[in-house]
Amino acid sequence: MLKSRGFWYLMMAGAVCGWLFIITGLVKPFKNETLKKIWKSVAMTWIFGHPLELAVSRGIGAAAGIAPVKTIVKTVIYGFTWWLPVKLGVFKG
Repeated sequence: MLKSRGFWYLMMAGAVCGWLFIITGLVKPFKNETLKKIWKSVAMTWIFGHPLELAVSRGIGAAAGIAPVKTIVKTVIYGFTWWLPVKLGVFKG
């Protein structure tokens, strides 16, 4: 499964949905308490996770021959759902 491009594309779509969820909560804060808690958890994971991912993905992107700017943009948008399959050789540079 981890070597399946389809799996990673599905995961990347989920990452985009996470972005949409965060942006929706910023634009129009959720009134439902459960959604507020989920939103806070997702937002905190994003705030602390992405800087760490950027540090990891830079080396992975460089090793795969991917330009630094492309590595940064794709990591910010897709997170580990982009750089992990690059590291595993599922996606090429």
